[in-house]
Amino acid sequence: MRSVLSVCAIAVTLAGCGAMQQSFSPPATRAQSRSPRSWMLPKAKSQDLLYISDLGTNSVDVFTYPKGQQVGKITGFGSVETLCSDKAGDVFIVDEAGPVDVFSHGGSTPVRQLTATGAPEGCSVDPTTGDLALTNGSSYLYGTIAIYPKAKGKSKAYFDDTVDATYFCGYDDKGNLFIDGWNRSGQPIFLEFPKSHRGFAIADLKVKVPGGVLWDGKYVAVSDVGAGVIHRLSATGHSEQTVKLRRGADVYQFWIFGSTIVGPDAVADGTTQFWHYPAGGSPTKTIEGFSYPIGSTISLAH
Repeated sequence: MRSVLSVCAIAVTLAGCGAMQQSFSPPATRAQSRSPRSWMLPKAKSQDLLYISDLGTNSVDVFTYPKGQQVGKITGFGSVETLCSDKAGDVFIVDEAGPVDVFSHGGSTPVRQLTATGAPEGCSVDPTTGDLALTNGSSYLYGTIAIYPKAKGKSKAYFDDTVDATYFCGYDDKGNLFIDGWNRSGQPIFLEFPKSHRGFAIADLKVKVPGGVLWDGKYVAVSDVGAGVIHRLSATGHSEQTVKLRRGADVYQFWIFGSTIVGPDAVADGTTQFWHYPAGGSPTKTIEGFSYPIGSTISLAH
């Protein structure tokens, strides 16, 4: 791993020429269906909730956790992407075609919106500060990471000109941010952006397609999309353990809660499944009825 010291803060769009641009795409033969209006049952606010973004219907489905009873649906997105949540239970929904919508736990209308630049992809909330990190899949922005202090207002963006695009990200319990994406040659990479914001450390990432990034309490868990595998990585990108998810080949953004991992399988007529973590193996529970599910997060009731 090498350290990149020339990190810059920017507040405007950067011009550049990228080697690769990645974004989610449902099968070309499958048109997005028209969704009904947003709705949420009153009892949702008192329940722990599982949110699943479905690109095929351009909506977010809300279920009780762990029972999996649907209690809501959020609609009105331009191109829904991934999800994250904070300790207060607020849920952040990334829309590639528009702002990041922020919802209170069990709410059906956003409490605020955060303006994003380029093609926002993944998000994570720093447990030590409440700051929101947002990745950018646009190769024209040199793989930026946008940081919103306290998850509000305007962001500051940090970049490295060897990085083509950033994809998913996840904070550890000390406020260090880990990111996956691609370099300018189109190769998967793994980045650490320390709490100090003083430069990126970059390592090769041995996956087919970079997927979700999440701190599991000991390691950085990274999905290997297409392989049905979660890699548990050290901070330097070394694989300490491989978790195999049977019948979960195309899990992009997963969520870990205790000894359970929840993952939507991004295929047509997809499912969201639960597995033991870090044991993996066969799913212990399945929720059906999705079109092309890609993102997940769990919001806890307070």
